[in-house]
Order: sequence, then structure tokens, then C-alpha cells
Amino acid sequence: MKMNKLVYNASIILLASILLTACFKPKRYECLIDQEAKDYCLFEEGSYWIYQDSATLAIDSVVIDKPIKYDLIEQPGKEGNTTWVWEEYSIYVSSCSQSGKLFSRVNLTISTRYANEHLKPCMLMKAPLDCPYYHNGDIGEYFRSLLLSEKRDNYTLNGITHFDVKTFENDCFKEKKIIYWAKHVGLIRTEIYEKDSVIVKNLIKYNVKPYKK
Repeated sequence: MKMNKLVYNASIILLASILLTACFKPKRYECLIDQEAKDYCLFEEGSYWIYQDSATLAIDSVVIDKPIKYDLIEQPGKEGNTTWVWEEYSIYVSSCSQSGKLFSRVNLTISTRYANEHLKPCMLMKAPLDCPYYHNGDIGEYFRSLLLSEKRDNYTLNGITHFDVKTFENDCFKEKKIIYWAKHVGLIRTEIYEKDSVIVKNLIKYNVKPYKK
């Protein structure tokens, strides 16, 4: 009888320790980038896009000319009993003019960031400003200054039909900017609205390589 009581007490202590461990163990939230964001924004080294100004016919090219850096980041939450885990892809892009002059080197980051209290994948331009260029949201949803204004099944540009096109409006800079993204292609059109003019650049040629990891 005494042995049974000892076994019972030991069982109670063990159960209590398990419950206490479960209560105080940090909750782990994994916020991984979904495939949709990768289909719009993530392409392999060597991918390039060529754009043409609709007014001046000047040509710019954008090239992913360095290996993509991948990080899995783990960080304690502010509450103290949570741990956040998210992915981040760093993409180094060179932009050149028709003459071959280098415009800039930009670090684009695909990451999971807060949008309306929910973690959503987005693309951020890290230089010169931490400005969003894409996010996975619903129509009418903002991420910071970026609004997803429209989704189209298809959109024809220079005789080429692109599918699953998302249109964003961005006022991160002084001027308003409208940005068009096509699935499996990337950025296909930008419209920049200045005080007295509109600058439109359309994709005229591209060679994209899906990212493999």
C-alpha cells in the first residue's frame, strides 16, 4: 500500500513537471515564405530583364549578378515566451543603361514582415530606402505604403501576354508609382507620376531562371 502511494505521488510530480514545462516553453512560430511570393519575386543568378522607356525609347537592364544569400533567422518575441522563425532571401541586382553605364547595385530582400498584424511575404528594396515593392495580400490591402490595387488573369504588353498579374500602388517616394508584377516573370511595368509628367517603362525582353533550393 505504501509503495502504491509512492508511485502515485511520483506520477503526480512527473505530470506536474510536464505541464509546467509545456506552459513555460516558448511558443515557436515559423513564418516561412510561401511559393506564391517566390513565383513572383525569386529568380536564380543570371536572370535578367530589359525595360524600355515608352517616350524616349531608352533601354535599361536589370541583372541578378551574384549568388542569392539565404538565411533562416530565429529571434525571441517581445512577449518573452515566443520564438519567431522566418526566412530571408537577399538578391543583389545591377541596373545598367543602354550605354552600359552602371546605374546602381541594389539589395532586394524577400522576407516575412508584418502587414495588418499578420506576417506576410514581401519584397523590400534595401537601398536607398527600406521600401516595399511587392506583398502577398488581398486587393485593397496595404503593407506600409504599398497598396495591392488589382489582380488580373492576364495582361498584354508589347504583344506578349503575361498571366496572373498583380498591380501595386506605391507612394514610398515623393512621386506616386504603379508597379506591375507577373507570375514566373517578375516586374513587367512601372509608371512613375511626377508633377507634370508620367514615366512609363515596359518589359521588352527577359530571361528568368526559377530559383532552385
